[in-house]
Amino acid sequence: MSNLAVALAIVISYLDRRSATSTEDDDIQVLEVVAAELQQTPPDEKNEVVSALVRIGRADLIDGLGLR
Repeated sequence: MSNLAVALAIVISYLDRRSATSTEDDDIQVLEVVAAELQQTPPDEKNEVVSALVRIGRADLIDGLGLR
């Protein structure tokens, strides 16, 4: 659960400080950091993230985040 909490904290922190000058490259960099954190989670937690992505209609992100 620790990796999930860290990934969520990274996203919240980024969104809180994102400015009008933030670029798409900044967004991608944060997603790469989050993906790296999620890839370190135990299999059962990865499955929970996969299920959540399916539930919100974003199954297309599963492979890109390296969760399979």
